Amino acid sequence: MDAALATLLVGIAGVGGTVASGYLAQRAAHQTLSRENERQRFDNLRNCYIGVNSRARNCRYALADYVQGMATGTLTDEIRQTAATAMSDHRVQFDEAQMLVSDTVLVEIRSVNHLLNVLYGVLRRIDCGAPLPNDTVERAKRLVKELWTPLKSIGEAMRLDLGVGGRHEAISH
Repeated sequence: MDAALATLLVGIAGVGGTVASGYLAQRAAHQTLSRENERQRFDNLRNCYIGVNSRARNCRYALADYVQGMATGTLTDEIRQTAATAMSDHRVQFDEAQMLVSDTVLVEIRSVNHLLNVLYGVLRRIDCGAPLPNDTVERAKRLVKELWTPLKSIGEAMRLDLGVGGRHEAISH
C-alpha cells in the first residue's frame, strides 16, 4: 500500500502541477495582453491629445491671419482657404476626441471648440457681407486673444489626464 499510495500522490502532484502550470501560463498571458491593451489605449489617447492640441492651435493661427487680413484689407482666398482647412481638420479631430477622452478633458476641448466656431462664424459673416449686429473685426480680435487661456487649459488637462503633469496654480476655473 505504501508504494501504491506514493504512486497515487505522485500522480496527483503531477496532474496538479500540469493544471496549475496551464492556469499560471494563461494568467500570465492575460496579464501581458491587458498591459498591451492598456499601453495601446494610452498611445491612442496621447496621439488624440497631440492632434487636438495641434489642430486647435493651427486653427487659432489661421483665424488670427484671417482677422489680420480683414483688419488690414489684405485678405486673400489663400487665407480664407487656410482657415477653412484648419477648421475642417479641427472638427474631425474634435469628433475623434469625443469618442476617446475623459469627461474632464472633453469640457476643456468643448470650450476651445465653441470659441473657434464663434470666431469663425463672425469672420465668415463679415466676409460674406452679412454680419450680425455684434460681428466686428474688433470682436474677432478679442476672440483670438481670448483663445489663449482655454488653449493652455486643454494642454494642462490633457497632460494631467495622461499622468505627466499637473495644473499650474495660475489657472483657475
